[in-house]
Amino acid sequence: MTAGAPVPTAAVLVVGTELVYGLRPDTNGPDVARSVAAAGYTPSVIAALPDDRSVIAAHVRDATSAHDLVVVTGGLGPTHDDVTREAAADALGLPLRVEHDVASTLEGIAEGHREPGAASQVLRQACVLEGARVLTPSTGTAPGQVVPTARGHLVLLPGPPGEMRPMLAESLAALVRREQVPPRVIGCVDIRESDAQLRAERALEGHRGVSLTVLGRPSLVDVVLIAHDLDTAALAAAADEVASALAPHCYATDGASLAEVVVGGAAARGITLGLAESCTGGLVAAALTDVPGSSATFRGAIVAYADEIKRSALRVSHDVLAAHGAVSEACVREMATGAREMLGADVAMAITGIAGPGGGGPDKPVGLVWFAVADGSSVSAGSRAFDGDRSLVRERATVHALDLLRLTVAPRA
Repeated sequence: MTAGAPVPTAAVLVVGTELVYGLRPDTNGPDVARSVAAAGYTPSVIAALPDDRSVIAAHVRDATSAHDLVVVTGGLGPTHDDVTREAAADALGLPLRVEHDVASTLEGIAEGHREPGAASQVLRQACVLEGARVLTPSTGTAPGQVVPTARGHLVLLPGPPGEMRPMLAESLAALVRREQVPPRVIGCVDIRESDAQLRAERALEGHRGVSLTVLGRPSLVDVVLIAHDLDTAALAAAADEVASALAPHCYATDGASLAEVVVGGAAARGITLGLAESCTGGLVAAALTDVPGSSATFRGAIVAYADEIKRSALRVSHDVLAAHGAVSEACVREMATGAREMLGADVAMAITGIAGPGGGGPDKPVGLVWFAVADGSSVSAGSRAFDGDRSLVRERATVHALDLLRLTVAPRA
């Protein structure tokens, strides 16, 4: 594509009544959008559609007339509500034909069904639109299809992500319009979205050809930089300036998660980590163990929810619990020290708090969480008061704990 030419657009349609009703989250839409963007198309719309032939046909008809690329996932299987093939044929005015190689494979599968009519439903998957290029499934039974349209292409893919993703990659490999410079995701913690946006915009004043979007999550903000006719080096330079403007809240400029930064920092310094969790119930440990290779640095966690477990597993004294309670600086300090000793870790983090909705009082309101870090030479402790319901308090406490660990294992100047 020549410089200055319009960027081709794409529409993503995800089919499934369960998605429309919110019974399952849509993972295909974001996956497809990222992939088509990397292939040089601007994703313009993601829409969830029910398993309704007329509704699907109407959306495919509109999308193929308005966009250069339309990707549809779902509705290609063998059951009665898999009607995407027929809907696409209606939309484009094309007949369906039997792909004999696919039919031969499906015949063996169909023989294993006992219900009358099941075999014919399985064999429906061999029907493809006239003129389509067939994408052979590497898993599952439903083939994908790439169909030329008046404006570009329609790609039909099965719904299960494990079946969809290989076919998506295969189809886009032949439809790449231009290689895009991948967006740069700058991760920030403990900063408000609007503050992050304004700092980033000031840093980008000298970088033409970069746009940004800001994505907020509880206690986290991602500043996403998108290149327009820039190379990777130019976008990296812009990302460095934005990261400097966002210091000390910036923890990554390459899209790494906060837990990945913690694990990487600990590994770089040869530090082992341990945890004692109460109100977070293992969420911090789950975040760390989601990171591949975390076993090199993470020793383990003790989820000590009840007071008797704090005493027996973490050696929190009866006197501390009686005088100060489980949600206190004295308790969290002993939890961190006990976890470090019990787990044999260089550094241990402890968390205890009141997630709600009950259990709070004037001196210890719902949302109060204490944190402590023990590193062998000292124990530091502090508290935060988080807003939100039980789930949000626990999520924010988890993020704060990970950030304290990040700062603890950061390379020394």
